[in-house]
Order: sequence, then structure tokens, then C-alpha cells
Amino acid sequence: PTMGLLDALSGRVTRSARFREYVDAAFAEVDHNANGSLDRAELHLAVVLFFDKLNAKVKKRAVPPVKAELMALFDEVDVDKSGELSNAEFTVYMERLCAQTTSGLTVSLLKSFIAVPATAIALGVGIKKVAPALHEKIKEAKGLGSATISFCASQIVNKVPAFAAVP
Repeated sequence: PTMGLLDALSGRVTRSARFREYVDAAFAEVDHNANGSLDRAELHLAVVLFFDKLNAKVKKRAVPPVKAELMALFDEVDVDKSGELSNAEFTVYMERLCAQTTSGLTVSLLKSFIAVPATAIALGVGIKKVAPALHEKIKEAKGLGSATISFCASQIVNKVPAFAAVP
């Protein structure tokens, strides 16, 4: 169910007119030799610009894939094997990249706003039941106590395999 939701979110973004405008503008911006296609260097620049613009809009830091992954995706979408991406191939490239990025950001947001707070609440309830004296000490510490529980919760969530790879 989660992957279906992520696919729906990325599909909604990539099918929008605004996405197409961004892709066309990015293509024109980095096609420095104006030959109507992007080589690997121009593509790498396009991805860097894409993530800079994305990170300017979202508060969560989106991390681009490593260069080897970017080039592997380049090889996948370069259907005519010309060593360059046409505008159509670049659009497919950006759709796939956006789907990966949307998935990562969505999981990161789920982690930050659902998994960590729920784990912190469960930790607090568990401490209250198992170690009431410690629970009282945590209450006395006010903000420091709840911050410590939140930190512990984030450490626990980061060890869960589904979240471990998400920055």
C-alpha cells in the first residue's frame, strides 16, 4: 500500500503541466551547445540544478543520487544509445528521478512526523510502566527529559530497516 501511495504522489507530480515546464526550462538552461540534446556533463548539471531548486522549496534536504546512479539511469533512458538525451529522453529521466526523490522525501517525512513521535510516546509510556522513578526524573527535567526521549526515539527509528537508508 505504501509504494502505491508513493507511486501516486510521484505520478501526480510528473504528469502536471508545471512539471513539464520545469523539465523544458531545465533542458534549455543546461543545453549549453544548443544542439537539442544533453550529454553526460550537461545532464549532471541539470540534476544539480534540480536538487538546488527542490531544496529551496522544501525544508527537508533532498539528497541527489551518487553520480554512478545518475549515469546508470542515463544509460537506461538513452534508448537510441546516442550517448546524449533528447528532450523526450530527458523528460523520462526526470520522471524517474522525481519518483525516486518523491519516495525518499515521503519516507523521510513519515519518519520525522509519524514514526519518531509515535516511538517517543511509546517509550514514555513504557518507561512510566516499567520504571516509574525514572519517569518522575524525566518529568522533573522538563524539556531536557522529553528531548532525551525524542532523541532515543529517533535513534530507534533509524535502526528500523525501512527507515535506516533514509537521511
